[in-house]
Amino acid sequence: MVVDPFQQENNPAAVVIAAHLAAQQTTADMAGRKLLKWQLTRRLYERGYGKKDVLEIFRLIDWLMVLPERLKLEFRDELVQYEQDKAMPHLTSIEMIGLEKGRQEGRQEGQTRIVRRLLERRWGSSSARTEQALRALSSEQLESLAEALLDFNSLADLETWLKSHQQAA
Repeated sequence: MVVDPFQQENNPAAVVIAAHLAAQQTTADMAGRKLLKWQLTRRLYERGYGKKDVLEIFRLIDWLMVLPERLKLEFRDELVQYEQDKAMPHLTSIEMIGLEKGRQEGRQEGQTRIVRRLLERRWGSSSARTEQALRALSSEQLESLAEALLDFNSLADLETWLKSHQQAA
């Protein structure tokens, strides 16, 4: 594997040149490329670049050091884990609760949107009452409804399902 002559440099251009050299030297070694890509990316965080700079420089590294799909997914998982580990000490327990609540609300909003699209495709636009009932469902209920929709024959089936699950909520 290549020894990075730009390792001590803090200049963003040096990181990009190192990525270019690493890409050239790892054309037949994708596992090695992933390792070097990870080292270069981690260096961006460790050298104290701002978020905007990290994203711009990483965009170039990512373009230069293309990985096969499997390694790309592994790289992404490592990066997500690194960012979570790096960020967690700076968050209070209250902030972490707020972050998780925001994730849950986003997930629920996405599930509601999918169910709404399925309903519209099958039976056209839904009533205001149906929209209100959908917004009142939990994430688990929305997931269950999305599956149940596959077996519904009419809007009456939907209304029956909603009534039975509103009482359970």
